[in-house]
Amino acid sequence: MVFFKRRLWVFFAFSIGIGVACPVLAQTTKTVWTLQECIDYALQHNLQIKQYQLDAEGARINLNQSRTNLLPGIDASSNYGFQFGRNVDPVTDVIVDQQIRTSNLSVNAFVPLFNGFQLRNSIKQQRFNIKAARLDIENIKNDVTLNIVSAFVQVILSEELLQNARLQLQSTQTQADRTQKLYRAGSVAESNVLEINAQLATDELAIIDAQNQKDLAELSLIQLLDLKQIKDFELVKPVVPDPDQDQIILDDENIFEFAQANLPEIKSADLRVQSALKAIDVSRGAYLPQLSLGVGLGTRYSFLVDFPLDTDPLFEQYKNNLGRGITFNLSIPIFSQFQTRNNVARSVINHKLAVLNTEVARNQVRRDIQQSYADALAAQKRFEATKRQLAAFAQAFKNAEIRFNNGLINPTDYNVAKNNFVKAQSDLVQAKYQYTFKLKVLDFYQGKPLAL
Repeated sequence: MVFFKRRLWVFFAFSIGIGVACPVLAQTTKTVWTLQECIDYALQHNLQIKQYQLDAEGARINLNQSRTNLLPGIDASSNYGFQFGRNVDPVTDVIVDQQIRTSNLSVNAFVPLFNGFQLRNSIKQQRFNIKAARLDIENIKNDVTLNIVSAFVQVILSEELLQNARLQLQSTQTQADRTQKLYRAGSVAESNVLEINAQLATDELAIIDAQNQKDLAELSLIQLLDLKQIKDFELVKPVVPDPDQDQIILDDENIFEFAQANLPEIKSADLRVQSALKAIDVSRGAYLPQLSLGVGLGTRYSFLVDFPLDTDPLFEQYKNNLGRGITFNLSIPIFSQFQTRNNVARSVINHKLAVLNTEVARNQVRRDIQQSYADALAAQKRFEATKRQLAAFAQAFKNAEIRFNNGLINPTDYNVAKNNFVKAQSDLVQAKYQYTFKLKVLDFYQGKPLAL
């Protein structure tokens, strides 16, 4: 499976399992989105992904260039000129005092025979680079996916909290109506009406806050999708079951071994170490002699303006003056102002940095796995505790409601019981998603499907 980049996993990974697929429609007309649809749309349109794809294309071009550097280099040249006064005829080598028109044609080929294995090591280096660049695309895709998942889950959570706030407002409104009737009948004091109306205003404010949070979460997701003209944005809410009560039994060391063998950022870091090693070999190749083979073919033509009849025709001169040559060029480095030595030193430093980067990546993954395991256990306990707390507050609120309806407690005590119950409901929703998230992070590092 495709793994997610380390720096963003902390919130998002679990939510991948709660989406369902749906066809993507045009951004100007579609209003209902699933998680998977949001992910697919973002992966198709995200500009950062396109940037990394261009980087990979550049790496491919660099590899092709390294390969073609082994081929001969061929060039052709031509010139046409005029000479005046006393000159040597370039064809006959006779000194003449007249105008001469000349033309030269040449074709040369250059073949590298030995260059300290720099070309071949460069090819190997570029092969590592292109593999790493392709893994970088997977990394950025994971980043985009996780950002989309984060915003999607925030919208779902805000919708649940908004729904709870509306239900609580309905409950308070019912009590407010009932209290108003009792007050008119002279059964309760006016202070009861005032206190319940204050609670009603508090619940209305809670709805406004919850709606604002939902709107902001939706705006964040819309911006991540880069949607310009969409109205009535709505998400398909997935079904997330309550957490399992079974004890989590996992081996974090085994999870780490699996993760470091599959995470794209670690694979990419390892490939860049290999690339850095080849870069050292390329730099050291400059210490060795360079040997090349050159092959040339040339001809020339001259035309005596004052004596055109004594001049051979153009193509006949080209044919008669045709020359061929083969040269071997040997270059032995003696002193280059320490450029080669410094290039090698820089390559060695880059290799050491690449090795350190792999260690940093592995250490981060190990810490993340260990932290996720501890967090999953804590989240499981928190959910169970919150669940028991909610049951207790629900019973307390039920009793308070009965007593309040019978005039046995004042509105303040009733509101305290109600607010405790409302907070426990909110805490349970958040604990549920937190636990599910922590468990899914561990599933992610084990390479398991993230569907619920």
